[in-house]
Amino acid sequence: MGTVKLGIKLVGTHAIISILEFFLLVPLTGLWENNQLYQWIIGLLQIFIFGFIIYADISNASQNELKRDTFWKPKGFFIGLVATTPALILFLLTMLIKTQPNYAEIILRFWLVPYSKILVTYEKHMPYLAIGPIILLPIITGLSYLDGIRKRNKILNTIKQSNAKRAEKSKVDR
Repeated sequence: MGTVKLGIKLVGTHAIISILEFFLLVPLTGLWENNQLYQWIIGLLQIFIFGFIIYADISNASQNELKRDTFWKPKGFFIGLVATTPALILFLLTMLIKTQPNYAEIILRFWLVPYSKILVTYEKHMPYLAIGPIILLPIITGLSYLDGIRKRNKILNTIKQSNAKRAEKSKVDR
């Protein structure tokens, strides 16, 4: 699959995760509103879930490209750059629009729901704080794409070991 297609697919994945985590965020954080430790655990759990889903999706894509011999090392970083386009546009709109309420900032916050605990805790640094998650996404996708090599080699080694054991077992059965 091409870089742009994978980037657009990742935008869709990001949108679905943001929607799901938004609806999970309200009941989970409402349980113990005054317990900051609990709030941070839920916030970090959301970031972990988001990162894990992206990791699984992108490393699987890189394994498929390794099979087809179309693997290109920097591709994961470019996929992440394509996927950050909506957040980058929202960030620029947030900076340009000076009226209140700033709907671009509201949409940007919704888009970055996986990072909501950090965004809420450091409210006074918004919208500049949004740069962190925007930069983080291409790094996560790039490293996930590169990890596909390790995962593919692990699968190939397991197949080799299984075949070797099968050959040994067939010698014993004779």
